[in-house]
Amino acid sequence: MVKTAFLFMCESDYLLWSEKMGRFLINGGKKLFGEITVDGSKNAALPIIFACITINGVSVISNIPDIADVDVAFEILRRFGARIERSSDTVKIDTRNLEFSVPDEALVSKIRASSYLIGACLSRFGRACIQRFGGCNFDARPIDMHISAAVALGASLDGDKILSNGLSGCDIYFSKISVGATVNAILLASAAKGKSRIYGYAREPHVISLIEFLKSGGADITLLPDCIEIRGAAVMGAEARIIPDMIEAGTYLALSLITESEIKISGAYPEHLSSFTEFLSKSGASVDVENGFLIARGSFTSYAKLKTDPYPAFPTDLQPQTAPLLADFHGGMITEGVWHNRFGYLGELSRFGIDYELGDGFAEIKKSDIHCANATSPDLRGGAALLLCALRAEGESVIADSDIIKRGYSNIVDKLRKIGAEIKEI
Repeated sequence: MVKTAFLFMCESDYLLWSEKMGRFLINGGKKLFGEITVDGSKNAALPIIFACITINGVSVISNIPDIADVDVAFEILRRFGARIERSSDTVKIDTRNLEFSVPDEALVSKIRASSYLIGACLSRFGRACIQRFGGCNFDARPIDMHISAAVALGASLDGDKILSNGLSGCDIYFSKISVGATVNAILLASAAKGKSRIYGYAREPHVISLIEFLKSGGADITLLPDCIEIRGAAVMGAEARIIPDMIEAGTYLALSLITESEIKISGAYPEHLSSFTEFLSKSGASVDVENGFLIARGSFTSYAKLKTDPYPAFPTDLQPQTAPLLADFHGGMITEGVWHNRFGYLGELSRFGIDYELGDGFAEIKKSDIHCANATSPDLRGGAALLLCALRAEGESVIADSDIIKRGYSNIVDKLRKIGAEIKEI
């Protein structure tokens, strides 16, 4: 008999904090020129790393980004007994001899992706802990759907623990698209006996790359038009090459336009960025693929409007970086369809002279003269938006808590210097 579970979001508060330190000193207003190579995607690497917990074998992952969040994920796995060997951008993860222990709260609270421990640990050990999972604190980010998926598959709640004596396949219906809940449901269903179907799943490229990783090790997963169908199967070792980071690529496209520069972006998958590049083109800029490089030119020709929604719509993780473009050109309207309150960064952006009006789930960005300023990174993508302003504005700017930006942008200082930016860490 097939079990069915309908999952709904609620307002449970599982907010988290980010470790803040470091400062960038930027002398902006410079024309930039040259090539930037996009690294592996943070959002693709982290679920694959945590998925290794479910694998009784050795996995090999290449194109791993050199960022702090990945280092934290590796340390969490080491605490379970994983053996990790890294050479350049390739890592070998041996998870044959793991033992459960309560994850270190100090580590778990640093990255949002630690929430994947729910699916990974429950699948491997039959137990998982509900903790204050980390990441950017720009909105409430509940884990109710993650837990409900586990319960639907046969797990039970015991205080701050989730326990299972064996998972059984079922149909899972998500009421709202959630990458995190989808990832946990995939990990759990892959370990469950029988067949599961996941409806209302997130379709982001990094979700698909997780599926391909698990399939490379023997998982039985099929993508159907309306659901993910999974038959539980043991995975004894898997391989993956992390897909390029589409958010990093989009950030550098925005940098090209706001600094009126020609930056050649290599390594990106243009198809992953289609909604963002279509928005840029409709707004008056041009985005071309030339000899394998992604290049943005021109400017917005009129007031522009955008609305973020789950993939393949305009990505919420490029919403903050677009605000400086709207301000620098003709103004515009941003409607946030994923994280209703993702506008906290605008207070810091106003230090650079950007004027705005905030509404319920939307913000109007006024045409503004961007000037140099001192500001503090409020979160990862909001910090990237501050960096765009600092590189656009003539004069000296300081961005505090720069390590937040480095959580998602590998070797960002070196990359920017290579194309002519005057930036250093202080």
